[in-house]
Amino acid sequence: MGEVRLLVITAVLPCLMACGNDNPATEPRSMATENIAANEGGKKLFYTKCASCHMVNKDMTGPALRGVEQRWPDRDKLYAFIRNSEEIIRSDKYARELWLEWNQTLMNPHPDLTNADIDTILAYINAVTE
Repeated sequence: MGEVRLLVITAVLPCLMACGNDNPATEPRSMATENIAANEGGKKLFYTKCASCHMVNKDMTGPALRGVEQRWPDRDKLYAFIRNSEEIIRSDKYARELWLEWNQTLMNPHPDLTNADIDTILAYINAVTE
């Protein structure tokens, strides 16, 4: 009787383990690959669109971008500000305060950036460790 139980457990256990995940060995690797690709795209966009005025962890012409998502009370306004800061400064209190704090300097407009582009840049900023 003990041998039968052991046989059932040895036959059923691998099936039960496989049920929850089709291929557990490749899933984390593919997620890591996607993150690396997103960070590379974000890095490229950051350096072509942002780096002339911003660093991630240090103020330059504009503020350091570490934590920018937490500082903006509304994500849609952050997107709009990135696309056209002058327009948002006229209507948003936080944007106006930021503009005043940074010597009334307008940010270069980036109307070509999509929400997905901005999200990719933000993912890169969040991934930078130094």
